[in-house]
Amino acid sequence: MRLSRRSLYIHREPLLRRSDVSLPRELQGPPLPTRRLARAEARRILELIVDTSAMRYRELYGFSHPDESGVFHADLGRGVDLFYFGVPPAWRLPLRAYHGGLFFKNGVPAGYVELLSLFERAEVGFNLYYTFREGESAWLYARLLRLFHQVLGVTCFSVDPYQIGLENPEAVDSGAFWFYRKMGFRPVDPAVHAVMEREEARIRRTPGYHTSHATLEKLARGYILYEAPSSDPGAWDNFTVRRLGQAVQRAAVRQFGDDPQSIRESASRGVAAALGCESSNAFAIALSTIPNLSRWTADQKLAARRIVEAKDTGSETRYLRLMQRHPRLRAAFLKWGSSAPTGRPAK
Repeated sequence: MRLSRRSLYIHREPLLRRSDVSLPRELQGPPLPTRRLARAEARRILELIVDTSAMRYRELYGFSHPDESGVFHADLGRGVDLFYFGVPPAWRLPLRAYHGGLFFKNGVPAGYVELLSLFERAEVGFNLYYTFREGESAWLYARLLRLFHQVLGVTCFSVDPYQIGLENPEAVDSGAFWFYRKMGFRPVDPAVHAVMEREEARIRRTPGYHTSHATLEKLARGYILYEAPSSDPGAWDNFTVRRLGQAVQRAAVRQFGDDPQSIRESASRGVAAALGCESSNAFAIALSTIPNLSRWTADQKLAARRIVEAKDTGSETRYLRLMQRHPRLRAAFLKWGSSAPTGRPAK
């Protein structure tokens, strides 16, 4: 299960440490080279990815339902190749865009990444296979975020509590929270933030101090975020996709009743009347429940129609980019998905 490569990258100096990596500097770096794969090459790569994952008893949604027409290669440097892709329309998530990929070091499978994105916010899942976990993992993670910032336009990166230890003993054992914290991520839950500050004070006072398992489990009780310099600080602190989905569902039931088929048909008619396009997907249902949709400007309606069309038939990347250019839609979704008024994070 090795990727053919023209040349090997030889490390002639010590491996890059976490202290050598700056996430802000990485995100501001020049574009990384990418290319779209021809269908036959894409199919070979996807088969290799599935075989590699099966050998490790791993399964990702995107690996099971890849979009063969949109598989891309990115040269991340230092001998690392990434192959990434979205999912075809029939398998897309209701609101978020999905992208996943596998990366190789000198042709050897080294780990995988997946992103679930909404507007400029992306939830990132990252797994480096055991063999490579002492090998420039901070640099690799920063380089992956740089690529997806470049390709998808995302500026706010979110990490699910599971990734840092919630019901995940492996992440607790590895001290995953501190890996992300040292990269610049911060907790959004005030209680978790307080635990982090106390623990950081202990680390500063006590040389050789190690955080206990019990404390690491407390630190994993909430999302952590990293905001690029160009992001809107604090805007996504109180947001969850689950809360957004529940708000849309409640609004749809109020407007159209509790029969799923009736909701889809009524929402499709509502979107057709307001925007001039027909769709019964979940995104169209969400749009149809926005108050005063019919009063949007002609430009706002046209932009929303293009988003609906991209979700139905276009690429996930185009869908995401179009969303990022629609501030009124962003404001509506952000309000529904947030537990309280958003603002700047506490310092």
